[in-house]
Amino acid sequence: MKKRIGMVFAVCLIFTMVLAGCGGNARQQEQPGAEVHVFAAASLTDCLNEIITLYQEDSRNTIVPVYEASGTLKKQIEEGADCDIFISANQKHMDTLEEAGAVNSETRKDLLGNALTLIASAEKAEVVTDVQALLGDDVELIAIGEPTDVPAGQYAQEMFENLGIWDEIQPKLVYAKNVRAVLEYVDGGDADAGFVYHTDAMLLEEGVIIGDAPADSYTAVNYPSAIMTEAPQPEAAADFYAFLTTDAAKAVFEKYGFTVL
Repeated sequence: MKKRIGMVFAVCLIFTMVLAGCGGNARQQEQPGAEVHVFAAASLTDCLNEIITLYQEDSRNTIVPVYEASGTLKKQIEEGADCDIFISANQKHMDTLEEAGAVNSETRKDLLGNALTLIASAEKAEVVTDVQALLGDDVELIAIGEPTDVPAGQYAQEMFENLGIWDEIQPKLVYAKNVRAVLEYVDGGDADAGFVYHTDAMLLEEGVIIGDAPADSYTAVNYPSAIMTEAPQPEAAADFYAFLTTDAAKAVFEKYGFTVL
């Protein structure tokens, strides 16, 4: 009887060791996910964060977003920052990187569309009726992104120039480091009015949306995207890049007011 119990114990012990070995092999074969760095225009912060959360539910890859003005991100890439995917708020900065060979041209595409929108603080909503009203004495400070680095600021300057009021409007301008800073200035009442993207305007808490700028007064707002030529994680980057065009991602973009191209 003791001999039989000993044999059973031995068989159980061997079986347990086999299972443990299989489990160990499975853990050894399971590769850790890659860390993908996505440089994206500040206006994409909220929607892209939501899309990243959706993606990471079924992926071992970790998406690390970096949000700033597109011009600032371009400079960081030029200076050697690790970047797998770049999503710009205008064509100019993407063009510069592509001409320098930093962008994989085969992956470049226009991902989204947006619009330039005039917003006003709660205190000035009644007097800021349109762009021309900004010339009135009741409007003292107008916030826009720094045109050198912030595409929304470039579009605003282009609009003012095409409407023939750039020289008159300049003394009232307050320049912000990115479009989200413009939103904060106006929403908090530190500026009477400002120009942000339509998608940012939807986030106002105290301020008021006045309306979109005349469409024929500035270049169409498109967001070009691409995988970088020297992407540290090209395969993982390609996987997330493909996810950006899925129905799930499109639904999020549209929820935040973007036009999916």
